[in-house]
Amino acid sequence: MRSRYFLFLLMALLFACKEETIEPLNEGGKTPQVVSDVKVENLAGKAKLTYSLPKDPSLFYVKAEYEIRKGKKMEVIATYYNNTLTLEGFGDTEEREVKLYSVSRSETRSAPVTVKVKPLAPPVVNAFTSLNFYADFGGISVDFVNADSANIVVGILTKDNVGDILAADMYYTSQKKGTFSVRGFNAQPRLFGLYVRDRWSNHSDTVWKEITPMFEQKLDKKLFKPLKLPTDANLHSNMAMSNLWNDVIVGGSSSNSSWLRTANGSGVPHWFTFDLGVNAKLSRFHYVPRGAIDELNLLYAAGDPYLFEIWGSNEPAIDGSFNGWTKLAECQNVKPSGLPIGTNSNDDILAAQAGHEFKMPLDVPAVRYIRIKMLQTWGNSDYMWMAEATLYGEVK
Repeated sequence: MRSRYFLFLLMALLFACKEETIEPLNEGGKTPQVVSDVKVENLAGKAKLTYSLPKDPSLFYVKAEYEIRKGKKMEVIATYYNNTLTLEGFGDTEEREVKLYSVSRSETRSAPVTVKVKPLAPPVVNAFTSLNFYADFGGISVDFVNADSANIVVGILTKDNVGDILAADMYYTSQKKGTFSVRGFNAQPRLFGLYVRDRWSNHSDTVWKEITPMFEQKLDKKLFKPLKLPTDANLHSNMAMSNLWNDVIVGGSSSNSSWLRTANGSGVPHWFTFDLGVNAKLSRFHYVPRGAIDELNLLYAAGDPYLFEIWGSNEPAIDGSFNGWTKLAECQNVKPSGLPIGTNSNDDILAAQAGHEFKMPLDVPAVRYIRIKMLQTWGNSDYMWMAEATLYGEVK
């Protein structure tokens, strides 16, 4: 009796169960209508497509498929809210085909609409043709123009004594134009090569040139001496000017041993002066701001320098005027992130910790005395501070 009961129950369960299938949220099958009236605008290393969208409720997006070079396929999509697509990554001006597809919500795509594009010269080529490099202290300097404001990399190569090619540096930029330096080489003839690359691994050619770097040395800070002239700003709380070259960075508000600070009320502009102890043709000025290690809230704020000038003299006027002084450099401290005061990115902090460096023009005269003229701080204060300064050049 019990076995019959279980058999009856099993049969009832079997008949009660229904077969279930998983179906897509949007039923497919219907092919969306194609885009029409496609217009092509060829640009530097890219092409912009403008088209008319079909009046098709099933349309979800439009996809373009293309190759930037043989075997390197790319695709880009635009939703039905837009009627343009920009195709990027072309490294040459060869004509190529682009296939445009309408795609439905169920991922059914239309037949392709084929158009041809012929990009203009890409940024890597345009930037490469602008490169100019020449001897500088300890290496070379490079001038470039990047009219497209593209994200590019300028690669610097050199050759060793046996002719092997070595990577010397990589310079990343999206600036329209600029100058940068590569240092760390002896004053001996050597080959330098430059090329340009983009994020799609498109490369320009490489141009080579034999250059003899100019001799450069780090000036001996033990020879530096304070020089207080009549118009110079006073220092805060009788701080020692030698704090600026004592090779100590970390300090903090409880210690006056690690940084230089001019007194409150010094005015704008104001300046201070010191003696290098030698006559030197300067190549660059490097400084680390106060707070780079231990007081990060002071970076790009308060008395942190924003605009200043570096002046040099061999016979400074005893009345403290600028008679007998030559302007060596105009310096602007640029914040990598561009964020407002009070908000610093990790790149901002790392830049401050590495120190800010300013290059001198190659034609500056050799000088013995240096004057730092403060024009503006990040906090628009009437005082300024620096933690450590280092100068480079050639002692005459």
